Amino acid sequence: MASTFVGIDLGTTNSVVAWRNTYGRPEVIANREGQNITPSVVYFGTDPPVVGQEAKEWARLGNDEIASFFKPHMGSPLYQLRFGTRDYNASDLSALVLKRLKEDAEAKLGQVVDRAVITVPAYFADAQRKATIDAGNAAGLEVLRIINEPTAAALAYGLQRTGASETVLIYDLGGGTFDVTVAQITPDEIAVLSTAGDHDLGGKNWDDRIATFLSERFAADTGIDPLDDPVALNEVLVRSEQAKWALSDRTTTRITLQLGTERRSYELARAEFESLTFPLMDRTRRLTEEALEEAKLGWKQLSGVLLVGGSTRMPMVRSYVTQMAGAPPRTGVNVDEVVALGAAIQAAMEVGQSSRDATPQFSLAGARRVHDVMSHSLGTVAISPDGSRYINDIVIRRNLPIPAENHKSYLHATHGGANSKLEVYITQGESEQPLDCTILGKYVCSGIHATDAEVTIDLDMSYDANGVVQVRAVQRDTGQTLAMDVEPVPNDLSWLGRPPESMAEPGRPEPVRVYLLMDVSASMAGFPLVEAQTAAREFLDRCDFTTMEVGLISFSTQVTLQAEATDNSRKVQAAISRLEPDSSTNLTDAIDLAREKLDATDRIRYMVVLTDGYPDAPESAVESAKAAREKGIEIVAIGMGDADLDYLRRIASSEQGSIFAHAGELVKTFGHIARVIAEGGRSLRKIQ
Repeated sequence: MASTFVGIDLGTTNSVVAWRNTYGRPEVIANREGQNITPSVVYFGTDPPVVGQEAKEWARLGNDEIASFFKPHMGSPLYQLRFGTRDYNASDLSALVLKRLKEDAEAKLGQVVDRAVITVPAYFADAQRKATIDAGNAAGLEVLRIINEPTAAALAYGLQRTGASETVLIYDLGGGTFDVTVAQITPDEIAVLSTAGDHDLGGKNWDDRIATFLSERFAADTGIDPLDDPVALNEVLVRSEQAKWALSDRTTTRITLQLGTERRSYELARAEFESLTFPLMDRTRRLTEEALEEAKLGWKQLSGVLLVGGSTRMPMVRSYVTQMAGAPPRTGVNVDEVVALGAAIQAAMEVGQSSRDATPQFSLAGARRVHDVMSHSLGTVAISPDGSRYINDIVIRRNLPIPAENHKSYLHATHGGANSKLEVYITQGESEQPLDCTILGKYVCSGIHATDAEVTIDLDMSYDANGVVQVRAVQRDTGQTLAMDVEPVPNDLSWLGRPPESMAEPGRPEPVRVYLLMDVSASMAGFPLVEAQTAAREFLDRCDFTTMEVGLISFSTQVTLQAEATDNSRKVQAAISRLEPDSSTNLTDAIDLAREKLDATDRIRYMVVLTDGYPDAPESAVESAKAAREKGIEIVAIGMGDADLDYLRRIASSEQGSIFAHAGELVKTFGHIARVIAEGGRSLRKIQ
């Protein structure tokens, strides 16, 4: 039997599956009941369990063998439900829903469905995305890609806007999650500019506000509090959801509660409902403004707003969005189905001309490439520059296009082989406080080759196309990729809120910022520049980027900031490769620029100047160097070629910091200077 692929919107309350039909268009596949939407509810009173509308009916009857609203708990080790003799986590329950969607699609299409693109809220973090992939695999699907729900909606929307170029805001309010995304749609691509959201904000929160209102009224009238009885609470929740949808069509609704022998009816007006839930709407406003701010856009710069998710059917949502945007949201999109349609489009692009796919290649007119982003920054637990506390040191900032990669370097002492492991805590979040972020795990790098000195370990961190975190460690001097184990996060992380114990250790390295000032005048052309570039790379290799930041300034006729000071050595490496010779030697402006960039007091600051002769205005450069030294900036002056040692001494902070490198010595000299600075730089500092 032939096989095919689908796109799946795995929702909190409802799920939808779509495929690319024989005409090359995305189309929703109806389930066995003939409905396009399948409730994400599982009933365990039968063997095998029942998924969908029948399970939802059992839930309405108050049966306690029901699992629902489990999507927000994806990836959580604390969420476990026991049915019969087995425990189920959110990924296990999602796998049952996905399996049902797969079976229904196979029955309708007459083909084996073995591949899928599955959507997730844009605000899902690493554990939730991995759990979604696990659920797909457990359901018998090869997960081609995980795609953010608003991005999928933009794909489907872009299909309808052939030839148009516009910037839209996707406001996605589902049953259990809220996402807001700003995206540019052009004939060639969809580029996500920013995203924000809350995976604990959705239509169920609106149900809960009605449920609280009804429970308080019922308790006041009867003395029976439905919140104290699970069966009674389920009845209240069912009636609350019905009332919410009724108020989408009518301005008032009557709700009748029959709990035990007590029966009461209450009238709820739309205006009162909107007043009860206004704080929820306001939460969406704050997140929407955050996404716009990240995209550096205002409402007037948007082409329109696209509503996604069943909860956007509430009139208050359309009214609130219209008020925020100054114009009504776009129409013509089925808010329940658009995400699954976009997932089917993405699946078709993933498959392309695969030999496993017998149907013609899908041609997408609205967008051919997708550039998505992650809504969480990725970092590590580190010690603050002043050594007083633990901080979240961000390595990959949120809202950068994925895949995204960056790295952090660690100087590691092996103590002759007694310490062959490096432990790093990886974080997701924006707060400087690690305890306010998600700690993904303790990543343990092992197999570090022993030396008598310290070695540099480069930790490569990345988001792949699914937004899943990948971590790799390499020992720089050997080029060896280290073994990597991810250990569970310890239950006790209280130490992250206390001062680091290493504060009491003598000789703790102080934070350092260094700018390399490289002469690229005409006399440096050819071998001298090549040697200088090699020396600069050697300098980076000897730096401890756990405590150091390095920047690069070139000077000739023009002074150019090639790289801002950073702890990412690769950025500086790339800048070194871009150096090209020009004519004269403007050292004065180079020192002044470096002094401006080193305007900080929370760390030791260095300029390392390399020149092969006198600058154009030698006395002016000396005065600039003096002004920098008076600001507490240490200057190391290295000469080569026609440089004069006496002049270097007038530039440098100390005798030890003025060095003439003879032919073949420059690389070694730069390596030595980097090591001395990394160890505290005391031998280079001016004696007071």
